[in-house]
Amino acid sequence: MILETGEAEKLRRDLVSAYQESEALIRFLAGFGFLRQSDPLKDYEAVCQNLAAERLRLEQLTDAELATQIEKWPYARTLDRFVKLSRSIRTDAAFLEAIHKAERHFKEQPVRNSSISIGAKTVNARGVVAAPAYIPPACNFDDPSTYPSGVDLGIAKGVALALHTVVEAQPSEFMIFCVMIPNPFRIAFAIAAGIADQVLNALQAIAADAGYCESIRLFVEEELTGNSGAIPAILIDDDYYLTFTYNSVKATLAKSNGSGIPTNCGNTRFTEASAYFDGSGNFTGTGPQRVTAYRLLRAAYNNIGASACIQ
Repeated sequence: MILETGEAEKLRRDLVSAYQESEALIRFLAGFGFLRQSDPLKDYEAVCQNLAAERLRLEQLTDAELATQIEKWPYARTLDRFVKLSRSIRTDAAFLEAIHKAERHFKEQPVRNSSISIGAKTVNARGVVAAPAYIPPACNFDDPSTYPSGVDLGIAKGVALALHTVVEAQPSEFMIFCVMIPNPFRIAFAIAAGIADQVLNALQAIAADAGYCESIRLFVEEELTGNSGAIPAILIDDDYYLTFTYNSVKATLAKSNGSGIPTNCGNTRFTEASAYFDGSGNFTGTGPQRVTAYRLLRAAYNNIGASACIQ
């Protein structure tokens, strides 16, 4: 095939850009510590070195040598699509925020990481019948808005689908100077697709916990503001729900104090309730003291925005 000088240079630029962008995409994903530890990225440095070496070799080809290889690269004229996709992924603020949401929960909940970790093959014991070890959900009492939203999940799904489509559209190998070699672009995008899948899996796991946490929070707050004065049996019998109540009241008081909302004697009541819990919010008192602790937490919560101190 005969290429004009201008065509040869454009082809070279497109190929070089594809190599550069493929490496940039891998390094972008590897820039997140929790993703770098995953299986797809375990050899990412070697992949990036191969991409850099191939790019350098391509840059040194003469126009004539480049022309002899164009027929071996049937997808070469559509490489700009791959480049645009990679750049859009690296610069998409919404996708970046979705990754950060997954990353924040991994950093804030290190004990939970084994159940939803990137590349892990385990499942949350909450989803197993008669689970031998209950794994509590990772709840954010201070700012529930950090949970993944439906938009976050949709963006992650879209990115994963686009990457998988690109992978399937490329040949697994091609010939260079009569030698068949693995397609480096396909390898790079396959790695990125695997990472996108795992980011989506992590977001889905965190979103499932979010739904669980929010349902408990709404139940707890409804009981705290109820008029009957009765104490739900589950708050008396189950330490998890009592601890959840403690952490929820603590976070709400802190938010109110920081926002200038009057809390009257709410902080005093909460301090009195804290005597029955350790630093992590675990109940340390005796059976009868559960009632006292809960009533103090309820009084603390109801003092938020009240016109006068509620004992």
